[in-house]
Amino acid sequence: MDTTLLQDYITYGRETFQPILNEESRQKLIQYYVKMRTVGSGRGQVSAYPRQLESLIRLAEGHAKMRYSNVVEMIDVDEAWRLYREALKQSATDPLSGKIDIGILTTGLSSAARQRRHDLAKHLEKVISKQKTSTLDYQILLNETRLAFEFQVTTAMYDDALKEVQDSGKIMVKGRLIHII
Repeated sequence: MDTTLLQDYITYGRETFQPILNEESRQKLIQYYVKMRTVGSGRGQVSAYPRQLESLIRLAEGHAKMRYSNVVEMIDVDEAWRLYREALKQSATDPLSGKIDIGILTTGLSSAARQRRHDLAKHLEKVISKQKTSTLDYQILLNETRLAFEFQVTTAMYDDALKEVQDSGKIMVKGRLIHII
């Protein structure tokens, strides 16, 4: 399709049509939203926020405009759901578990990665609490920490865990030294 023709088609749809939801479409959107919310509820996570419902509505309205319709129908809602699910698969799939994790979008980390960071921080707190000196060498503690875990501890993971411990007020990191408070 010619780019100019496509631009004209989209512009006409945007300017001419202002679709509204019919009752059937409203109910289906609510069902999809409830379905999104229940996905994470079994794991104690919030898996959908009102923003996701708003996104579904905008996608459905956009699809209706592309069909040159002033009414959002079931076909629009179903296509919005399909697009949403596909975008979610591409942007929020936890590489460790293969499951969709909304936390990746909100925090940048999957729940598994957050748990690993927390486990690292707890390990560091335990090691630090047993120290007889007031300072530790950053690199030595990193090497010891790597030996303590079965998974690969990257420097970034270690730094994040150190920051968590520092935020709790137990240490202060200055350069290559960790000062115990």
